[in-house]
Amino acid sequence: MRIVIIGAGNAGRQLAKRLCEEKHSIVMIDVDPQALAQAEAGLDILTFCGRGSNPVVLAEAQTEKSDLLIAVTDNDEVNILACLFAHHAGVKGKIARVTNPSFLQASSSYDLQQMGIDLVINQKQECAREVFNMLQMPGALEAFELFSGKVMVAGFSVNAVSPLLGRTPAECDRLDLIQSVRVIAIRREDELVVPHGNTVFEQNDIVYLVGQRPDITTFFDWVCPDIKPFEKVIIAGGGDLGLMLAKYVESEIDCVLLEQDEERARFCSAELNKTLVLRADALTESALVESGLHESTAFVALTGDDEGNIMNCLMAQKKGAAFTATQIMRTDFIPVVEQLYLVNRVVSPYISTANAILHWLRSKKARAASLLHNLPGELLDVVIAPNGKVDGRRIHEIKMPSNAIIATVMRNGEVATATGDLELQTGDRVLIFCHPDAVKKIQSIFL
Repeated sequence: MRIVIIGAGNAGRQLAKRLCEEKHSIVMIDVDPQALAQAEAGLDILTFCGRGSNPVVLAEAQTEKSDLLIAVTDNDEVNILACLFAHHAGVKGKIARVTNPSFLQASSSYDLQQMGIDLVINQKQECAREVFNMLQMPGALEAFELFSGKVMVAGFSVNAVSPLLGRTPAECDRLDLIQSVRVIAIRREDELVVPHGNTVFEQNDIVYLVGQRPDITTFFDWVCPDIKPFEKVIIAGGGDLGLMLAKYVESEIDCVLLEQDEERARFCSAELNKTLVLRADALTESALVESGLHESTAFVALTGDDEGNIMNCLMAQKKGAAFTATQIMRTDFIPVVEQLYLVNRVVSPYISTANAILHWLRSKKARAASLLHNLPGELLDVVIAPNGKVDGRRIHEIKMPSNAIIATVMRNGEVATATGDLELQTGDRVLIFCHPDAVKKIQSIFL
């Protein structure tokens, strides 16, 4: 496909990298020549310097010959206008990143999708939901739901006292729990391991599971017996993302929101029902004391300052927080923060954006259910077509790539365990974990 990406920031570069890996032809537009040069240095792309909402620039980039336009600048108006121009030019797919709630509220006289934009992404909302899922699953490095909440994906680290350490799945004491979930992947240092029956769990392995929420919860109670549910969540930063997260959290857990700006703090207080909003700087010791931080507290830093977020988390850890998570805007910071174990969890709005766009891009083929923060892989959602290549075949009869595994199967809205004897049927939705290199092979097998 020929794809035009407007915006050479973190989101644009993240998308360009992933789409180049899949051999798409990428054209990038941005007003900043330095940002374009940075993107062009590491990727095989064509660049144009100019405003993405300028029809002259779009014409120079031959947008009308493209299959897809993705507008991910920090300016909602530019993103929307670029998509509208692309729609008029006959581009088949248009995707816009939009953050202003006013633009997201459809009405009888205004609806971005009715105006021709195929996908409108609110990355902050996606990020807030991701953090909320994580807070509901203490001990998880990453947790999110698929298939309307019927399936959960969760990752955890194998520590020195884990009942899994030094054992294969079959050797574990609680075989019933191992069999109730599906181990789909392991990150071992910088390598991806797709597990098999003889795979031995090692210390510091990051293990990913797929299963139904009750089974995942029971499994976590076994492998992480010392980790208890959070009694309080403290959020540093009352911006859009912090406010969205507080709205999710306050109905489930005691919540405190720290915001420095007086006017913004008042606004957040008016928007929230149960959350205690404090006008305070989270970097001060007095703010953490006043917010009631203790050993059963989760601390989430969501200000716009990456370095400040990291320092917020380090101070919260020093004061005894059970868990810390931070938003990181600069994607080049993420591996450093994770490798140094500065915080328990890093979230990135740009990865959330990439999830949504890749999902849409494969919506008529193998749908990208999600990307994973800690793994160089993704989950694909494949629908079994009538008389397709694998329709009527048992799972053990399918020759899967070595770096791919069937995680679970949804049949008639219910979860079917992906055992080797399970026979796939028309309409089944098959969730597959695979390395990016295996995506096309998976498509050739199942489609």
